Amino acid sequence: MTRTIAVAAAAVSSPRARATPPSSSSASRPRQVRSDAATRAAQRVIAVCASLALTSQPLAAHAQPGSKPIPVIDDPEVGCTVKALDLFSDVRAKFSMEVASGALPEAVLNLSRCDYSGKDLKGKVLSGVVGDDVNFDGVDFTGAEMSRASMRGSSFKNAVLNSVNAYEVRFDGSDMRGADFTNTLLSSASFGKYNGVWANVEGAQFEGALLSSSDAQRLCQNPTLDIDGLIAIGGCK
Repeated sequence: MTRTIAVAAAAVSSPRARATPPSSSSASRPRQVRSDAATRAAQRVIAVCASLALTSQPLAAHAQPGSKPIPVIDDPEVGCTVKALDLFSDVRAKFSMEVASGALPEAVLNLSRCDYSGKDLKGKVLSGVVGDDVNFDGVDFTGAEMSRASMRGSSFKNAVLNSVNAYEVRFDGSDMRGADFTNTLLSSASFGKYNGVWANVEGAQFEGALLSSSDAQRLCQNPTLDIDGLIAIGGCK
């Protein structure tokens, strides 16, 4: 699938017209128009390939084309199971931006209100999932893929998030007390407010976590950041 997308994208970015001298009329056309057309064509190719990939996923009937699936807790055929996390996992891993933005609504995995406390979720793909108001206390996420997930208002007390890709994850308003983010990618992740409540990062471990200086300064605005966390992220200005 990745090779198909790459080849198709290359094709739309290298039109045959480049091989022959342009006519006077075509030469007068703005380059930006051609560039925009190529970009739109590439986006259509990616969307089509992603949609085709959906049909090969397990329990594909859970998602109706063009509409968001119901929360797994309300689906008697799926439920809040570890197996549910495998729904559309390949698509979510490769197209997390499209899933998170709503461009692929049928691939959205809604875990809201589920209880996964104490589960072993090592290496699982949670990219683009809606994990708001979920109990993840004590969960081992080591090596998981979580990019662009929404985890607002959830509980991660004493959860292990070692070596996780948490790029652009929204932890706003979540209880992160005692969570371990050792060696985790936290670029563009947020620990702000959700429904007026700050994410609680008291006692959370950030040793070796990957944050830019701007990420660290945003985290510094959180009043629950303790001295150990402050030291781990390199201090606040």
